[in-house]
Order: sequence, then C-alpha cells, then structure tokens
Amino acid sequence: METIQYIIIALIFVVAVIYVTRRFFPAKNQSGGCNKGCGCNFSKAEQS
Repeated sequence: METIQYIIIALIFVVAVIYVTRRFFPAKNQSGGCNKGCGCNFSKAEQS
C-alpha cells in the first residue's frame, strides 16, 4: 500500500514541476508583439 502512495506523490510532484516550469519559462516559439529586441524580421512582419 505504501508503494501506491509513493507513486501518487511522485506523479503529483512531477505534474507540479511541469506546471511551474511552463508558467515561468514560456515556450520560445510563441510570438509576441514586435517590441524592441524581439528578433523578428521587420520585412517579414510587414508582408503579413
């Protein structure tokens, strides 16, 4: 019975770590606005 409890606690911990990681370190491929230093190509943004 203890093994099941440890597995459940480990799963909750892993889910919490993934949640916090995604919350504080958003994905790099999400494009935001064209602010200074965003690294996007101005001519590419102009065409769309």
